[in-house]
Amino acid sequence: MGETLDAIGEAALDEFSEIVRTGHTRYMTYDPANLIELDVRAQSACTYCHMHAEADRRLIDRDGIKRLEVRGGLKLWLLEEANVVIRLKKMDEDGRTRNYPTKQARDYDAQRELPELPLPPVRLTAGYWLDATGQIINRVQIARPNGKLAPTWCAAIIPPPERKAGERIWTDVTRQRRFGGV
Repeated sequence: MGETLDAIGEAALDEFSEIVRTGHTRYMTYDPANLIELDVRAQSACTYCHMHAEADRRLIDRDGIKRLEVRGGLKLWLLEEANVVIRLKKMDEDGRTRNYPTKQARDYDAQRELPELPLPPVRLTAGYWLDATGQIINRVQIARPNGKLAPTWCAAIIPPPERKAGERIWTDVTRQRRFGGV
């Protein structure tokens, strides 16, 4: 985990964190009378669109970063120097995504080759985990999906006001797995 996140770099991690937060903030500016009519699925879809629009505004002309669209609908960002691709999604506290995945999404999560995205870039998911009300971001996180299993690892991006000088801007929030019966 540390090696991958260090390769991405603090500036890019901050950028993705801000993209995620901006997407959610934009959704929350909807008229309350409209918000009350939207279910969790609509909230996720709207926030997803806002995150990608913000990513386009911030990243589309950056050297070393490429926007990729894999046939089937996956929208990804390739960070060439770090050799990773990142997709933006709503997550649970373990870093799992919750929608019904397409074949491309299942292949992405399982770290398998995709037609428009050959190996070896590491596939990551950056996103947000909301509180029970669906209005407040508990944390922005980045995870390495592992197919149907829980992500290999999940790291929370620490918001700038909560950071301590000289420490990493992320913390490992990977939940420890228990062995059956223990």
